[in-house]
Amino acid sequence: MTLEGGYRDRGVRLRLFGLLTVLAGIGSILLALSHFAIPLLAGSIPDFHISASQIATGVITFVAIGVVLILCGVGSIRERRWARPAMLTIGWSWLFVGLATLGFVITNLDDLTILAGSGLADQPPEIETLIRWILVLPSFGFGVAAPLLILLAYRDRDVLATCRAAHPDPDWSDRCPSSVLVLALALGLAGLLWLPLALRPVLPWFGGLLTGWVGSAVTLIFSAAFVWMGWALFRLRTSAWWATGISAIVVAISTAWTLLETPRADWYRALDYPEKQIERLLQSGEPAKWPAVVATLVFTVVTLIYLMSIRKHFDRRA
Repeated sequence: MTLEGGYRDRGVRLRLFGLLTVLAGIGSILLALSHFAIPLLAGSIPDFHISASQIATGVITFVAIGVVLILCGVGSIRERRWARPAMLTIGWSWLFVGLATLGFVITNLDDLTILAGSGLADQPPEIETLIRWILVLPSFGFGVAAPLLILLAYRDRDVLATCRAAHPDPDWSDRCPSSVLVLALALGLAGLLWLPLALRPVLPWFGGLLTGWVGSAVTLIFSAAFVWMGWALFRLRTSAWWATGISAIVVAISTAWTLLETPRADWYRALDYPEKQIERLLQSGEPAKWPAVVATLVFTVVTLIYLMSIRKHFDRRA
């Protein structure tokens, strides 16, 4: 069906992906609830333990993700005007996290294989190969392929036209350009998801790791800063544009510096890994650090290029 103005009706696509997003949100909430069963599993795995703060962090994080997905999915099903930028925000955020996770899995595959098989004694090579595929394939499918489908589905301008035809009256999403709105929503979402990390902080900080109450305080400051930058970008404030760019550079320097200077044993201890498990993991030697550093720099450069592309909207505001 072709709408007035030559646009094709994408209502079926909006409802289909909206339903899938709602189901993903329900799955995220169920995953959050499954954290309460982890202490029962921990007793059957040697050298494995999990703290209450770890469980709380997982529960809060996945519940928050689930609520966001359900709300955005419902908006897509109802063909709301804000559904397209909201789903594009989810797609880009999901893809970033998915690529980071896939890169981490690939560069630390030996360690993760040891952790995944820690409860198995003298496993044959076939089991080790199976564990590796189990780690890599879901990371690619769920972390990369799924968000790419979302981005392909919602980047179509006909999706926006369909939503506007269903709801002709402007809403809050029309108050700033879509390219700015996507970044503003992404920063707001990042601020929301940083909050539970304050319960158990492990924060890269210019060559070291911040933990304890200091790490919690800095994490909360970052969370508030992300929310403010998202809100101020939505209001097209030039100060937010500068703050976002400067923050991206500072975070990149701090992260890359910490990746280069901090031994992985320090990361494991900060994450409360048992010493026996750390000793076993260190037997494979220190992994290459350049992939994570390069990924950090690439992400920062892409962010700065994107900021330059939306600069014109803030110049008009001025």
